[in-house]
Amino acid sequence: MSPPDPPFAGESPFPPVKAPGPAEAGASAPTRPPAPRWFVRLALAALAGYTMFLAANMSAVAGGSDSSGYLNSARLFAAGKVRAALRVPSEFAGLELKRSHFSPAGFCSFSGHRDLAPAYPSGFPLHLALGGRLLGWQIGPFVVQLLAAVAAVWLCYRTARALGLHFGLAGAAAAMLAVFPVFIYASVQTLSDTLATTWALAALFFALRGRASHRWAVACGAALAIAVLVRPTNALLAPALVVVLGFDVRRLGCFILGGVPGALWLGLYNHYLYGGALRSGYGDIFTDFALEYGAPTALHFAKWLALFLPPVVLALPLAALADRRTRGRELLGLGLVTVAIVGLYLFCAYSHDDWTYLRYILPALPALILGALLGVEAMARGPGARWPRAFRPVVALVFTLWALGNSWYWTRSLHALYVPGYERAYAEAARLVRERVPPNALILSCNVSGSIYYYTDLPTLLFDSVEPAEFARYEALARKAGRPIYAALFDIEEEDAIRKRCPGAWKKIAAAGNIGIWRLE
Repeated sequence: MSPPDPPFAGESPFPPVKAPGPAEAGASAPTRPPAPRWFVRLALAALAGYTMFLAANMSAVAGGSDSSGYLNSARLFAAGKVRAALRVPSEFAGLELKRSHFSPAGFCSFSGHRDLAPAYPSGFPLHLALGGRLLGWQIGPFVVQLLAAVAAVWLCYRTARALGLHFGLAGAAAAMLAVFPVFIYASVQTLSDTLATTWALAALFFALRGRASHRWAVACGAALAIAVLVRPTNALLAPALVVVLGFDVRRLGCFILGGVPGALWLGLYNHYLYGGALRSGYGDIFTDFALEYGAPTALHFAKWLALFLPPVVLALPLAALADRRTRGRELLGLGLVTVAIVGLYLFCAYSHDDWTYLRYILPALPALILGALLGVEAMARGPGARWPRAFRPVVALVFTLWALGNSWYWTRSLHALYVPGYERAYAEAARLVRERVPPNALILSCNVSGSIYYYTDLPTLLFDSVEPAEFARYEALARKAGRPIYAALFDIEEEDAIRKRCPGAWKKIAAAGNIGIWRLE
């Protein structure tokens, strides 16, 4: 086998500890001293504490369209299905129905089949289905979310070490990712962003190891395939991984081989549900992208990244680029990851609407952090060389404390940990529906519809696409059939739902947070 590509254009950041033996020949990462025991113990204690922090603030319920969509799809997979039944009251059978009236949040209706198709990609629901089957639906999804977050932090550290970074800088990289407010926000609820980041990091870590063994190259391809199943835009990571792996025919062949099963599943699933291998439940996504969004989104991303991270992190990759010893294919790969993911969402219509939309670029965040720490490594060999033993640990400590302080302030100020409470209100509202609503009722709803579908067997009527005349017709048929009509609505939905689109003598009978349960008298 040909000798491995060096991780940097020049010398290794650390002196060799020992000469590599036959089993180590071809190792892609630079040799480096192991982290001292005190640091390992401290890191493990910190990771355990972080795990408990997430667990104490996490919820895994079928709430809004995202969380209910993922969990409804997961339950279908666990039952060996991919489509869900369209629940329509039997007395409406003779009508020329609009399927959108009865399609709960998280599903999309499509021509050619009566049933519903999940709107979201299959990767995250497949993980949730595995957790649900192994541990039950109360605990399984919770554990999947928790493990995804913890694994991302661990992989960030391991990837930093595979790049040859000092153990302190590697720990700072993991800490900056762990306490990033958007990462916490995405990890404490049932969203795919954290898992998409975890598998993107796994693919990058395996690519760094892939120059040592073809088996790691196969693992890299498999990890990329899973990352794409979780978040289709993770396909943009492929060029970066090829650069990191190196242009070796056998190695790249193994990389492609590892991704084939995932690619086949993706194509077959999309074709079966949406009528084409390259189609998805999102519909025509290109209508959401335009060049005009680039400038405001760039300012939006830069502002919040500079607030959530030590601001110098945004400029430090340039220091790595300026030093020939850190200007290698690793830095190029990290740059490609960042440019590809961030560059795509720069032109998305809603990326600049709120700080929470930085979750779309979470898979690129570790690459940005690691590129910055390569810049610290470059400075450690330049101006920082006057303090060879202190420079890296001091910078690592400053970055870690800065990130912790930022996270403490912004997580509280932006109420990032309040979201699970809002999500739990969906499950509580569904419990009230099960207890207070007759089993033959029709439920008027919109944002709560996916939760109602998951926790009950009741049909839902989505008011946001119903006109008053259409509701009057549904109401008359339901009353004739003896079917009562109820509603599960957020307070901000009430005016549009029960006064404009579906007027009548509505009476509020219960509430869960700001979700009211109503009965049509």
